[in-house]
Amino acid sequence: MVLVNGASGIGTGWSTDIPNYDPLAIIENLRLWIGKKKMKPMRPWFRGFTGTIEHLGKGSHYSWGKFWENEQGLEITELPIRKWTQDYKEFLQTMLPGAETKSKIAVQDVREHHTEKKVHFSVKMTPEQLKSVKEAGVEHSFKLWGSVNETNMVLFDSEGKIAKYKNALEIVEEFAGVRLKYYDLRKKYLIDKLTLERDLLNNRARFIAMIIAKKLHINNRKKADVVKDLIKFKFMKFGDTKAPRTGFEYLLIMQIASLTKERKEELEKMAKGKAAELEIVKRTSIQAMWLTDLKNLEAAIRELYESENNDEDSGVKGKKGAKRKAPEAKGVKRKGKSGTEEEEADGDADDEEAANAAADPLDNPFGDISRWTAGSLKAMTEAGAPMKRRRTK
Repeated sequence: MVLVNGASGIGTGWSTDIPNYDPLAIIENLRLWIGKKKMKPMRPWFRGFTGTIEHLGKGSHYSWGKFWENEQGLEITELPIRKWTQDYKEFLQTMLPGAETKSKIAVQDVREHHTEKKVHFSVKMTPEQLKSVKEAGVEHSFKLWGSVNETNMVLFDSEGKIAKYKNALEIVEEFAGVRLKYYDLRKKYLIDKLTLERDLLNNRARFIAMIIAKKLHINNRKKADVVKDLIKFKFMKFGDTKAPRTGFEYLLIMQIASLTKERKEELEKMAKGKAAELEIVKRTSIQAMWLTDLKNLEAAIRELYESENNDEDSGVKGKKGAKRKAPEAKGVKRKGKSGTEEEEADGDADDEEAANAAADPLDNPFGDISRWTAGSLKAMTEAGAPMKRRRTK
């Protein structure tokens, strides 16, 4: 993200200056890295910048603003990179008649026609003044250029140590190595999670099946005796196993209304779904997982750019101060045809349903799964956390 957003600053004994780069170019290079191919050089890129960036060699560039001439002077429609509109306005004002700070260049008037995304200064000049400026060079006379460098890329590396990078590709390469390790951890985590969820669902379904078949009796028996039977029938333990907990609470808290054939079939169906999902994850390589994420990210970025371009082309602008109609709240009273006030039925029904779901998690057979698997997943996550890193440079 430091390549997407850029960075500039000073720290104790170090400074850094990193330009912005095109996210789509970064995605393309990550795909090349994943495929073990040579990455392509990247040039600085700034979203929305309509000027030009000239490569000078060895990580040095010039950025140029834009202007055009008319009968009355110049129309400046883009500034160099990292030159602020207010600062440039103050610079132009030094050229006006009666300015406190005198400039070598004299103009008659300066007007602004900016939008939220575009800069536009109108500079009125006499033909003689314009001719003089053109001879000296408009870009230099009006400071429509700036430098963009890639020679001071200093960052904390993946080990938290200060490192200086030669170019953007070195940053991408180090990031990619660390990122791929975390895809490996992610895959292992997903396999553990889906395995636990599948097994828990299967155990609940088997628990109900044995009660229906009268092979397991739980009514009017001591909890300790029921636990002995669960151990004998090799049911898995989930959740807390420290006394007074047994690890079988995920079975013993099931309500009588859920001990039905329909619920057993529903649990078996969900377990099969988890098993299928688990097999897909197992067969998917970490490289393929990353490529899928990059594909989705690229599609989202292109959609964003396209929507912004469409908005600009259509010239749609929000009206300042326009009032929006607030959405009607659920459960509010409104008048019916008879003129009496009645509550919105849908709102009350939704609220009641949410309350019931909270009171009885088994209304959703999967609603409390995370409660019983969280402890095991936490242990697995912590076991994989101290990943040994080595310097990639």
